[in-house]
Amino acid sequence: MRRADGNARTWIFTIMHNLAINRFRQTVFRGKHLPLDDAADAALGRPASQEDQLKYSEVLDKVSQLPEEQRAVLLLVAVEDLSYAEAARVLDIPIGTVMSRLSRARERLLILMEGGDERVVPVNPHLRRVK
Repeated sequence: MRRADGNARTWIFTIMHNLAINRFRQTVFRGKHLPLDDAADAALGRPASQEDQLKYSEVLDKVSQLPEEQRAVLLLVAVEDLSYAEAARVLDIPIGTVMSRLSRARERLLILMEGGDERVVPVNPHLRRVK
């Protein structure tokens, strides 16, 4: 019910806007409407996306387990597609620190994704111990 003190034009535009948004969301969710006889076989089915969603959720969960310094560098370089120099400027750290944090973040993320213990740091076979 419309209030007596309100502007009818604003009220009607609000209703029209909400209807348009609902229709847009419904179209996106349901997909394009096609008569069954006109639809190609490829349009009738979609590959399942549940497994992909589970993988994305798992990766996000593992990324959230990284230390803040490593997570920040990993997200800036891998997700935001910043160069090492740009990430260094954003975080106000040297480029070498960006590279080492990124390397450690990728290594730790790989261990976490493989189901290993994140506290165990793998030994790099290219380095040797000096006593």
